[in-house]
Amino acid sequence: MNKHEPSLRPSYPGYSLKERDRRWALARRLMDEEGLDGLLVAGQANRGAPNVAPDVYLSNDRAGGWLIFPRKGVPSLLSWNGMHILCHAVETKLGHAPWITPENFWPTKDPKNLKKVFEAEGLQSARIGIIGLDGGGPRLESAISQSAWENIQEALPNVKFVKVWHKFARMIVELGSEEIEVLKQCADAGERMSEAFVDAVKVGANETDVYSAVMAACVDAGANCSGFIIHSGPNTPAWGFPDWLVRPVRPRALQKGDIVQCELFPSYGTMETQQQVCVALGDVHPDHLKAAEVARQAYEVGLKKLRVGVTFGEVSEAMDAVVKGVGGWFVTPHIHSLNPIAIMAGLSSYGMDKFSEAGRYPPVAEKPMIGADIVIKAGMSFAFEPNCHLGDRRINIGGTVLATDAGPIELNKVANRMVMKPA
Repeated sequence: MNKHEPSLRPSYPGYSLKERDRRWALARRLMDEEGLDGLLVAGQANRGAPNVAPDVYLSNDRAGGWLIFPRKGVPSLLSWNGMHILCHAVETKLGHAPWITPENFWPTKDPKNLKKVFEAEGLQSARIGIIGLDGGGPRLESAISQSAWENIQEALPNVKFVKVWHKFARMIVELGSEEIEVLKQCADAGERMSEAFVDAVKVGANETDVYSAVMAACVDAGANCSGFIIHSGPNTPAWGFPDWLVRPVRPRALQKGDIVQCELFPSYGTMETQQQVCVALGDVHPDHLKAAEVARQAYEVGLKKLRVGVTFGEVSEAMDAVVKGVGGWFVTPHIHSLNPIAIMAGLSSYGMDKFSEAGRYPPVAEKPMIGADIVIKAGMSFAFEPNCHLGDRRINIGGTVLATDAGPIELNKVANRMVMKPA
């Protein structure tokens, strides 16, 4: 395995005003196509490094605010808290070029301040696209609470709001050249985390030992990860955050014969990549070896099919067919979009009646594909994550792939096949 030298620091690519203008042009195009006078954009809850938060996408600032973007003129940001004002001022003095000017940076997202901005822009009776009422997906990219929505309506009773997030998400899924450089930096962080995961997996180590090593590698790479999935054992179909992050229990110690798997979610500059690292710790069951072979076949089929001009549905169905063909089942999609994550996602929860404990639970319906009609274009980023269950034994592999005119580019290596490690 090729190791990163500890002395090699990240290059930290960023966003220029040219990238700002590109994104703002997309917002104005959306307004033109939908006949809007402006946008009201809400982002995620206040987090250190959000993934594809729409407010951050247009402000290049901290998450959790309300962004008001008039069709003519420049945006204003109602920040989550006065702390953000202080950060904005200090970072400006340090030489950063803010996208939101001080006079348009409000200290709180109070409905009274919102009303003042709308009045100043002449939008009291306007048709406004709103991003925050129809956000979806596992990241909840954008959300407005019921109480906040009621306050907005009370402050702006004559404004006609139109939900536009899903259309805007389809517009921004084609990354610009600067975003692609940021994505590559994020994928590099994921590769370092993957290497740390493989190195830390050893008999006697706790899952928390592995977790700590991976999170340290993330920070050392200049990225952020709010948490990741890890599961271990000789025979486990489970997926999701480990139980010791959910309830007060002792983390599991790794043993000879375990399959140790994770799903990483590094982010950098609001770009996210994903890596599904799978390590066999010594000799494992033949079903695991077969499932790993099938998952790799599905991965290769996906690479072959991912071409500019085909539909997402064609790629996803081809990957599904590999696992279905051996009688396998799967719980997560084999492929889904990144940046934003909720625009395209393959079939999931397929064949879960084959799980040995399925009879003890209500039936689990298949979750249909999302975005099957979307045509693959250069600049789209995808998580390749083929997973195959044979009985109760699960294997999941894959990393981040970028679609280009010349064919797909694999941005990760370690996670793309099961790693065999002596116990």
